[in-house]
Amino acid sequence: MKNIAVYLFFFLTFLIPNLSSATINVGIGKTDITPPIGTPSAGYTDRKGIGMQGIHDPLLAIALFIDNGVKQIVLCSVDHLGFTYEMTQDIVQQIHSTPQLEQCEIYISSSHTHSGGGAYLNIPLLGQSLAGTYNADIANFYVIRTVEAIIQASQNQSPSKIGIGYGSAGNLSKYRGLWPTNISPLTDVAVLKFTKLDNTPFAVLFNYAVHPTLLKSQNLLFSSDFVGYARDHLQSLLGSNVQPIYFNGAQGDIIPVVFNEEDRFASCAYLGRSLAEAVQKIWNEVETQDTLDIKTQREQYAFKPLATPFGMNLPIDQYKSEMNLIILNQMHAFITIPGELSSIYDQRLKEIGKGLGYQHVSIFGLTNDAHGYIILPEAWEHKTFESRLSFGGKNYGELTKNRAENLLKSNISN
Repeated sequence: MKNIAVYLFFFLTFLIPNLSSATINVGIGKTDITPPIGTPSAGYTDRKGIGMQGIHDPLLAIALFIDNGVKQIVLCSVDHLGFTYEMTQDIVQQIHSTPQLEQCEIYISSSHTHSGGGAYLNIPLLGQSLAGTYNADIANFYVIRTVEAIIQASQNQSPSKIGIGYGSAGNLSKYRGLWPTNISPLTDVAVLKFTKLDNTPFAVLFNYAVHPTLLKSQNLLFSSDFVGYARDHLQSLLGSNVQPIYFNGAQGDIIPVVFNEEDRFASCAYLGRSLAEAVQKIWNEVETQDTLDIKTQREQYAFKPLATPFGMNLPIDQYKSEMNLIILNQMHAFITIPGELSSIYDQRLKEIGKGLGYQHVSIFGLTNDAHGYIILPEAWEHKTFESRLSFGGKNYGELTKNRAENLLKSNISN
């Protein structure tokens, strides 16, 4: 019996593959989601819905497809103010109708550029004010092009290696919140490094929290703001064949430092270059491996929109959304937030995660939804700038933080 037990232990340990940590295949897909010239942009009410006059740099949907043999996930970045939950669910349904992608888990993060495409927000008055006149064909265009990027990524897979690392990019952002005061913005940068099996650089996903609002309402050219500059500079640093992918973070009350008031595009270039250099430093310190353990947990929920402190309300009886937890290699936690989270909650969740034993907790902001600011109750009471578009009520920030904390705890208990 002892020999049988030893044999079974050997068999289970060494001969049966670890299904949650199998060899990974990774693919990249990219499409242009820039709408026709004349389409309004989104993010600034001062533009009053007028059409954009040209294209400074193309707006992109960039999809990263990861398959570890057990689970398929897509991390997709779109140069956009914020895809709605309805749009992301339309994308998910179309992907799930594609053979061999029925179980693929999809996470779509909007960069939050205020010089991206508009005409997509079908909400009376508010939608017109933020994104110009709604156009169903334009909204569907964003969806179709994003689906194309994801399918393209799934078709371009190759055996790959991954590494995960962290660092900082200081002096690029500042806290704009009116309450509380004297807050220093987090400078955290998270990096997912992808190479071919021969260590040839392949792709890099970088996560950093800041509003892409260096370009103001006077700009009438479509642009990804500093994001495109960061991607381009990363390619100059890591190689032209490397595809950079940007995921925003908890940037609800974090804005960029303006380095050149006279030339905002020059400011975009400076911030993009500085952020790219921070990412490169982390990249150089990260080792990669050809296996990846992936665990995910999804929580769908609904809430009744409530009036802001200024009396604005959404004409919706029930709003549906979701939050997700992605755990890579059992210690790296990524929480998807369906809106613009306050940096103060980001700090609290990082502390909670560290107490639970995670190496790091990162926020993927504006992911699979973008339904406004998620702020502290006290900020709501003080009628801060962010409270103007905070529709979950005074305590929605606390509910969101608790929901994220419960997801982190439940993963540990499982």
